[in-house]
Amino acid sequence: MHQDLSVFVFSSTLMALGIGIDAAMATLVRARAFQTRAQARYWILGVSLTHTVFPLVGYVLAYICVQYLPWLTPLVGVVAFLLVSQFLYGELNEKNSESQPHNPWISLGLILAVSWDALWSGPAKSAQVLGWSDWMIWLSFLWVGLFVCLLCIASDYIGRCFFEVFKSNQLGIKFALWLQYSVIGYFGLLALLRYSFNWQVHEVIIFMMSASFIYVYQLFQSNYKTQ
Repeated sequence: MHQDLSVFVFSSTLMALGIGIDAAMATLVRARAFQTRAQARYWILGVSLTHTVFPLVGYVLAYICVQYLPWLTPLVGVVAFLLVSQFLYGELNEKNSESQPHNPWISLGLILAVSWDALWSGPAKSAQVLGWSDWMIWLSFLWVGLFVCLLCIASDYIGRCFFEVFKSNQLGIKFALWLQYSVIGYFGLLALLRYSFNWQVHEVIIFMMSASFIYVYQLFQSNYKTQ
């Protein structure tokens, strides 16, 4: 039982980091734009809710396919992997643009834009929770939402207090991006190996594969830009 709880906490927290770091970074950057605390609360609450509901929707859709359309199970793994790959490709190849002035009006559209990537985590999560009890599965979504909420609260505080320091810390930004992309890639590989190939590779090895690939890709990309 203790081991199951440890796996639950580790896996749920890892998922929260994977889909929540981008929201935390967006909060960090926008913290100085919040003119009132009500605006900050609206943003944090909206991002937390979408990071709870979106993975749940994706998971339910994947669960239906696996339970009632078992012949689609390998396809679910491929789809989850492709969705993750497409997201990572877009993020890793996004050209740096000039930072735009902050808009104090927090729109629902912006919250959805920050949270949209959480939707793909549902199919990937369905591979992660194999063997979990029902209460652990449903509680994990609340855990992720709560963890993302705490990340955003901390980012809002840090952004208001240390914005100029963080903005100049390029190494910290690169590390945060590497961690985020590594975790996201981990869930894509997990779904592909477990669903499509039925390979029971240890989670740590899968994460190391993802982290190594992201590091090499970022290093290659950095060297290419300097040429």
